[in-house]
Amino acid sequence: MANRVGYSERLLPRWWVWLAALGLVAMIAVAYGAALGSLVGWITGIVGGAILGALLWVTSPRVAVTDQHLEVGPARLPLGCIDDVTQVDGAAIAALRGPGADARLFVALRPWSCRGGVLVTLSDERDPHPAWLFSSRHPERVAETLAATMGD
Repeated sequence: MANRVGYSERLLPRWWVWLAALGLVAMIAVAYGAALGSLVGWITGIVGGAILGALLWVTSPRVAVTDQHLEVGPARLPLGCIDDVTQVDGAAIAALRGPGADARLFVALRPWSCRGGVLVTLSDERDPHPAWLFSSRHPERVAETLAATMGD
């Protein structure tokens, strides 16, 4: 039986991260082009840009809510283990990660992608993580989808 996806997003870096990566590749390509010739510079720029773009894509986690699981990157959480879902802003995330934070939290934060997040508390005492804290561009949609899916 296939999982029906109720919400999905990939936490790609913001435009300025892509621009900084492009600038880095361009600097290296110009340096190699000046030292070894323009063909080497162009090849370095194209190959380096492709590799860096692929790395930025591959390392960007996917957040998804299906009819059976919450998925954050490669981690999966059955919906039956979820007790409560709360949207959190940047200040709340800083408080949850600051001094006195619970080191047992499952954390998947990407501050260069988005400022908000979701805190999911778990009802399973056997789980080593009492809660999941993860980034989302649309934490309200994640919370609404989880609430609707858990209510089914």
